[in-house]
Amino acid sequence: MLYASLSLSISCNHLSNSAEADYSNVTQIQYDEKAENFILIDQIVDRCSFVRLASEQSSLIGKIDQLILCDSFIVVVDKRIAKSIFVFNHEGKFLNRISRLGNGPGEYLLINHVAINDNNQVCILDNIKARVTLFDISGKFISSQDLPFKSVKMEFLGNDNILFDVQDCSPISGNKKIIEKSCYVLTDSNFKVKYTFGEDHSYNNPSFQFYMEDFLKSDGKIFSRLDHGNTIFEFNRDSVIARYELSLKGEKLYAPTIEDLSTPDLYTENRLKMPSFSGCFFFCKDYSCFKMLFPEREDLYTWFFKSNKTGKLLTLSTESDDAVLSRFYDPLAKWNDNTLVQVIPPTTLLSHKDEILSNSMVENPEALYDGLSLEDNPVLFFYTFNPDKVDK
Repeated sequence: MLYASLSLSISCNHLSNSAEADYSNVTQIQYDEKAENFILIDQIVDRCSFVRLASEQSSLIGKIDQLILCDSFIVVVDKRIAKSIFVFNHEGKFLNRISRLGNGPGEYLLINHVAINDNNQVCILDNIKARVTLFDISGKFISSQDLPFKSVKMEFLGNDNILFDVQDCSPISGNKKIIEKSCYVLTDSNFKVKYTFGEDHSYNNPSFQFYMEDFLKSDGKIFSRLDHGNTIFEFNRDSVIARYELSLKGEKLYAPTIEDLSTPDLYTENRLKMPSFSGCFFFCKDYSCFKMLFPEREDLYTWFFKSNKTGKLLTLSTESDDAVLSRFYDPLAKWNDNTLVQVIPPTTLLSHKDEILSNSMVENPEALYDGLSLEDNPVLFFYTFNPDKVDK
């Protein structure tokens, strides 16, 4: 088994293992709104392909909350509607489900997060049970282990280290001092705490449950930020490194105060007064991209791309006659070197069928619509960006 048994009594002296971030090599990304360099999505997308996920009775998806692409399979997580974890191959053929809703052995009451380890095993984090459960990709149960704290997200750093997001979570008996002010906890595979990082201010008001940042796992590294901040950190086995710090030239970029985080309404009100970093970002081979919120704009959210080669920063405009390209706004995953994956529901595709068939760079659009119905699963679209065009 991956997880050995673990006593729920963890000494408070683990608090001394609080990590300090290394800021010595942080990359400053300063966005100049007055000197924006716009580029149209039509100009930098080289290729747009799709995968239709089979819509069988046992594989019907309500909403894709998490999308994990591995070398030989795709994991789709629907946390709230189907409350299921589905496995497909890269052609969209349904393979199997992983576990099911229930209170029995190997079952879950809530899917908070799904992580894949280096052995392509699937781990389900269940905050209600304060438990992680491991399966092989065929759905065979491997092991289950209680956590000494509650968590909303987890990711593997190899198979021997696990990073947990413990914000807004109640501690389990005896462990309050470890996590009540922490944002992240890194443990070994037996859940022994190796270090904690960051201070979670939302614990001041237990009713505040708005905060949920995403982890980005890229090339075996894990990235995230703190309390809606503007710095992106890289988490390693024994250190935390500040990699990127976002700012605006000549204007303040919103960073919430402790008071702002005391209630969701106050946070939302203040956030809509000035530009802010949304917390969505991807690191690809030849570029990095970040999503910003500009309250004064009609299109609130804007992606900008930074060339890893030249450092050039470009604002992406999704104004396009291509109905698929114009809907690039919320990718869920990275694939290969420079490809981002967006989900589009069949309702949108069918309402723009004539446009897409006659004027779209989507490969083989006839196959996209072959038998497509409103009841079908969402479709995955793969947008491959040309790094040379980002640099021009």
